[in-house]
Amino acid sequence: MKKLLFLLFIFSHTLIFANPALDAFIDQQIEVERQLIDNNISVDKKMEIKKLQSEQYREFFIQYAADREIHLLENDPYKHRIYKLKLRKKMNEHRGNKNAALRDELLLKNIKFRSDIRNGLNNLLRITDNNSQNFFKNSINQIVTTHFSSYKPIDKKRYTPDANDVSSPIVSDLLKALDETILLEYIANTFSAELIENSTNIYRIASLSGSKIFTFANKINNIPFAKTMNIYLSKMNIDAARIIMILLIIIFIIVTQKIIYFMTNRFLKHKKLKDDDTNYIHKHITKIFNMITSLIILHLIIVVVIGFDSTTFNISKLFAIAYVILTTLLLYRITNTIAYLKQERIKNSLVLRNEIVNLAIKVINGLLILLATMAILKIVGVDLTAVLSGLGIAGAAVAFAAKDSIANVFGSIAILAGDIFEQGDWIETANEEGTVVEIGLRATTIRTFDNALISVPNVELSNSSVKNWTRRRIGRRIKMNIGVTYESDFSDIKQAIQEIKEMLREHPGIANEHTTFMDAGRQSKLVSIEDLKDIKRITLVYMDEFASSSINILVYCFSRTVDWAEWLEAKEDVMFKIAHILKQNKLEFAYPTMMIYKGEGKKEE
Repeated sequence: MKKLLFLLFIFSHTLIFANPALDAFIDQQIEVERQLIDNNISVDKKMEIKKLQSEQYREFFIQYAADREIHLLENDPYKHRIYKLKLRKKMNEHRGNKNAALRDELLLKNIKFRSDIRNGLNNLLRITDNNSQNFFKNSINQIVTTHFSSYKPIDKKRYTPDANDVSSPIVSDLLKALDETILLEYIANTFSAELIENSTNIYRIASLSGSKIFTFANKINNIPFAKTMNIYLSKMNIDAARIIMILLIIIFIIVTQKIIYFMTNRFLKHKKLKDDDTNYIHKHITKIFNMITSLIILHLIIVVVIGFDSTTFNISKLFAIAYVILTTLLLYRITNTIAYLKQERIKNSLVLRNEIVNLAIKVINGLLILLATMAILKIVGVDLTAVLSGLGIAGAAVAFAAKDSIANVFGSIAILAGDIFEQGDWIETANEEGTVVEIGLRATTIRTFDNALISVPNVELSNSSVKNWTRRRIGRRIKMNIGVTYESDFSDIKQAIQEIKEMLREHPGIANEHTTFMDAGRQSKLVSIEDLKDIKRITLVYMDEFASSSINILVYCFSRTVDWAEWLEAKEDVMFKIAHILKQNKLEFAYPTMMIYKGEGKKEE
């Protein structure tokens, strides 16, 4: 598309069927240079003329490069004229016609100047066959030196006639030739400078001049109907070929939009996405693609049809920036939409973790923004090498100023690499407790149990102790001390302890030594396998303590589930069963009491 826009841009500045002669252009520039050295013209007016002159040079180079094949095949039109002038000069010198010989010498010098310009341009066009643009740029200086460095100020006194000969027609021709020679010296300087300035356009256009699009355009303009139309269209600086090509491109873009929408819709239906997801994709992704293609159409109309000058108004740069922004936004939404649609599969994946995917998306988004910024800076003409060098020099200062942010980034990497916790885990730190919402580059956000959202820097979490209550596959602790009265019979206590053990061993919600678990992988680690795999299935029931007002029985076990609601349900059932066992064994729950003894040996309660 960029190549096609460039070709159409060529057509917008010159008609395909027009071929301005080199002599006509040089004659035009002679008059321009005459105005520039006129002291009666204001500086502002000269600046305006200079600006127009640059545009004339650019259009001339564009047309000359577009007609590359024609110029390289045509014969030298100056060869015969130079030969005739040399003969006439010798005859006038032989006859002693001094003024006529000087006139012919200047005319010969002027014709050679035009020939040198033609030869220099043609040599430049021949170099465009080389695929290396660097080689082309390096050759320009050599061509400019070869064909333009010899033009130095002439000795005006040598060509100034005597005062008595001013009325002679030959002297008039001599003065006219002298004036043209002086102006050609200015043209030599301007021409060489503009040639270097427009070298990139010359290379691109000359390289594309043999392409099929030029042939196609010429064939269109040679149709009788097109020739008739071009008579009227030429007044608006357009032609039939350009209009037809623009219409074809617009039709192609519109058809492409329809095809993309149809194919996207079929693909989404094949994936059986929800209607909301399908509408979101069309609204936020397909719509941006349509905006890009519509912007291309607008670009064609403004640059090609209206003919706005891209250098003067920076139209192409503005469109290029818009293309970068829209393309970046398109890639941003594509990556985030894919991550959103794949989130359920990612959650169930044994390889990918939500945190890593989120971190990767943030890194990708950051890179997209960075690349877009660099592209925009490049478009507006900022030297990225100098910018990057400056960033390298200031890197130490930036790193020092952002040391906390850098530490937090490495903290997030340490958390992810160490697999300390993940999204959805219930964690407890020295100061905070709650569920992990997201592990970001700078901080981890936690939703507390009173529904507050807090942000903890990653460097703090990576350097401090963190309790992860979620990392339990089997076993959430149930611990209680059951106090019975001192009036209880010890044989009843012993029997109750045995029955509680049996009850816990048979309880479906309590883990024990017979509880099994599945593990997909086998790892060789010098740690407790049960601790590594988050397994707790110890069951302890013992008479534990003679307290001040009760005999305490310790019940220490773990539930099969780690879910809080299910754990509470299992714990509640265990407590009811323990109460039933104590009742069957004639044991009563103790409560704080105080005994008072009288002196006579009787006691009161």
